[in-house]
Amino acid sequence: MLKLQEAILPEEGLTHRIKHTIHQLGYPQLRQIRCESMGSTLILQGELSSWYELQLILKIAVNEPEVERVENQIRVHSGNQFSLVAD
Repeated sequence: MLKLQEAILPEEGLTHRIKHTIHQLGYPQLRQIRCESMGSTLILQGELSSWYELQLILKIAVNEPEVERVENQIRVHSGNQFSLVAD
């Protein structure tokens, strides 16, 4: 018996690929990052504990061929302070 798969919209496919690639990195804290796509814009949200982790996420995002713009709303917690990174 064949199972029917849910139809994946192009934007959902992009978000799924980005999340899958992020999860493959093996950093548990990166799994908390939320991403949405609106057309060719990728929106990243959440909190991380290092600038290195942020760089990993952004590298994945900009290397995706369908992404033309990244809206970075990720906050980096370093010590006792949070910093908002502007896009």
